[in-house]
Amino acid sequence: MNNKNIAFEFDPEIDSKLNLKKIVDKDYLKNKKFFNKNISDIKITFLYTRSQMDKICNQKTPNWLVGYTKDKQIYIFSPSVFDKVSNHPATDFSYILTHEIAHIFSNNLLGFYYPKWLHEGIAGYVAEQYKIRKIRKIDKFSKLHDSKNWNKLINYPQAFLFTKYLVNTFGKEKILEFLKQLSKNVGRHHYPKDFFRFFKKFFKIKFNQAVLGWKKTIKIKQC
Repeated sequence: MNNKNIAFEFDPEIDSKLNLKKIVDKDYLKNKKFFNKNISDIKITFLYTRSQMDKICNQKTPNWLVGYTKDKQIYIFSPSVFDKVSNHPATDFSYILTHEIAHIFSNNLLGFYYPKWLHEGIAGYVAEQYKIRKIRKIDKFSKLHDSKNWNKLINYPQAFLFTKYLVNTFGKEKILEFLKQLSKNVGRHHYPKDFFRFFKKFFKIKFNQAVLGWKKTIKIKQC
């Protein structure tokens, strides 16, 4: 794949441009196939120290944070140091990069940011992170809706698994259309009650009914 949509910065003394390009192209292709679109002018900057990430985020970052996306710019730890500067195994790298690229696709093509759990869930679905993240608890979706509450609970497994259930139940094209209509009809920033109301109108089923259907399909892994 000769991908001209992504530029990236890296340390040539540590990484091979050819190896990085193979990984980037593969993870970009996953998003292109899911969204059936191309996004141009994406830039990826590979980082090598925790202090670099702290500077980018303008704060002390937690050990689990390995990628950050703003607009069309992705900052992510290089695969050569990925497991050394975080609590993630090296095998998580491709999942995370695909996830971060998915945020750029969803932000630019669909224009939605809330619910926060669905914003993260779509990225996790494209990256297939539901395969590696086991659910241990279920929080109220209204509590995972906005950034403030999401940052308190940060329930990625729930976001990934329920989004997977929605895609499996309604189909990918129906979900993508729902997200487009969500931002147009409800707005990018909205209250949970507005989301629940639009969900029922669009899918002809109450949101809580969908949640109950999902719960019947999962097993909670005990800590």
